[in-house]
Amino acid sequence: MDDIRLVRVSEVYADQIAAYRDAFPADRPRVTASAERIPGLDHLEGFPSVHAWLAFCRSMAGKISWFLAFREVDGRLVGCSVLRHALAYDDDDAEFASHIGYSVRPDERRRGYAKELLRLTLAEADKLGLDRVRLVCVDTNTGSRKAILANGGVYLDSIRGEESSFVVQRYDIALP
Repeated sequence: MDDIRLVRVSEVYADQIAAYRDAFPADRPRVTASAERIPGLDHLEGFPSVHAWLAFCRSMAGKISWFLAFREVDGRLVGCSVLRHALAYDDDDAEFASHIGYSVRPDERRRGYAKELLRLTLAEADKLGLDRVRLVCVDTNTGSRKAILANGGVYLDSIRGEESSFVVQRYDIALP
């Protein structure tokens, strides 16, 4: 895996965000309750443009932070993450809430980016003063589960969503 760096979302990256969104075709199975939703870019699908979504991101400053993961060697956007400063800002049922959501571009998976993206986002959570974060992943998402465990995730339990019927595993990660 090549090194990646995190940057906060901004207008400067609007074209890269749009291309990243387009890398997730609608007919591709997703591990989210909504087929349009891309983990790490929460809510993007509900806005008419990337610029409108970026305005929303700015309005949530202090509550939610979004990050882009760029590969150092060529500057390609390989992943995205969202850090909810409190579980109260997650739009899901409280039992399914998580502090962090993330995704890796489909053609860049199985290269270790999820593990590193999560590690870097955990460092951002630590900067906020969080002492523990909650993460969730669908039980069939092996890559996410491996990334969580590699970053110190402790399995809590599994629960089934009434609407989605997904089985979701919940993990906690203690921060230094």
